[in-house]
Amino acid sequence: MDTMINIKTIEQADIKNGTRVFVRCDLDVPVNSDGTLGETYRIESALETLNYIIEHGGIPVIAGHMGKPDGQPNPRLSTQQLMPYFNQHLGEEKFELLENLRFDPREETNDDNYAKELSIKADIYVNESFATSHRKHASIVGITKYLPSYAGFRLKKEIDTLSKILDTPARPLTVIIGGAKLESKMPVVSKFLEVADFVLLGGKLGLDWTSEIPENLMLPTDYADDQKDIGPNTVLRFNDVISRAKTILWAGPVGAYETAQFMEGTQGIAQAITLATTHNEALSVIGGGDTITACNQLGLLQKFSFVSTGGGAMLQFLADGTLPGIEALSKND
Repeated sequence: MDTMINIKTIEQADIKNGTRVFVRCDLDVPVNSDGTLGETYRIESALETLNYIIEHGGIPVIAGHMGKPDGQPNPRLSTQQLMPYFNQHLGEEKFELLENLRFDPREETNDDNYAKELSIKADIYVNESFATSHRKHASIVGITKYLPSYAGFRLKKEIDTLSKILDTPARPLTVIIGGAKLESKMPVVSKFLEVADFVLLGGKLGLDWTSEIPENLMLPTDYADDQKDIGPNTVLRFNDVISRAKTILWAGPVGAYETAQFMEGTQGIAQAITLATTHNEALSVIGGGDTITACNQLGLLQKFSFVSTGGGAMLQFLADGTLPGIEALSKND
């Protein structure tokens, strides 16, 4: 497959003193009861773009969402909780932080009037939220009709890295997909059954598979108690395949990692991938909020070649070769 994506990047934007830049970031990070942030990988990924704007005299207008407020204001999901983080990493009064965009129901319906209202806040637009770019929302798609629009540094890196897996993967290419809802993940599973050397299914996906098993598909052969984790024999079989891979893609924990006793399968897979990354010089790409959280808990997040901020977005990009948010940028002249 040849993935050709033609979009302008932030380096091509005319940013000077006083230029207001609407930056759609991924702000959906967990906040602990004491107000501290539980995990910051997704907002960290936007700092290069935000600092670039400030260094060139611009004013980042940081926008995004937290959680699922269903179109209603909710103090627990207020993005203003992130103000101390951005003050620390960008400098006080060097940016603006908008309230949770999903407090307004028009965001998720891609309402044109809402997109216009957002566009008035800035001179140019930058998409730095790969994880939300599979959504046809006002701040992802609609706003690009009204402002010169560009990709942020991280968004471009996501596209380049994932395109390499689609176009020119070093082989063997091994894909591990976990989680639940086989139906929603079938497009990307079917896609990789056509192009990958091995596809390994964990989590509930392995239980729900009912059709014929292709030669390059591996399903779990044993499970832990209550079928909430893959069993030790499956971990060994999967790890044997992973150890020989040159390109590895992993999306979704293979068990209910939130409970310690069901973390073993995910831990075993994570360790096998990091070993292959080190000893095989394999390109290892992982993605998705749960995968990031699990690997962060294991202290392994820095040991993969690339950590994608997207879960559903990553899988959709790999299935389709593009996303609505990327298409919106490519149509913007």
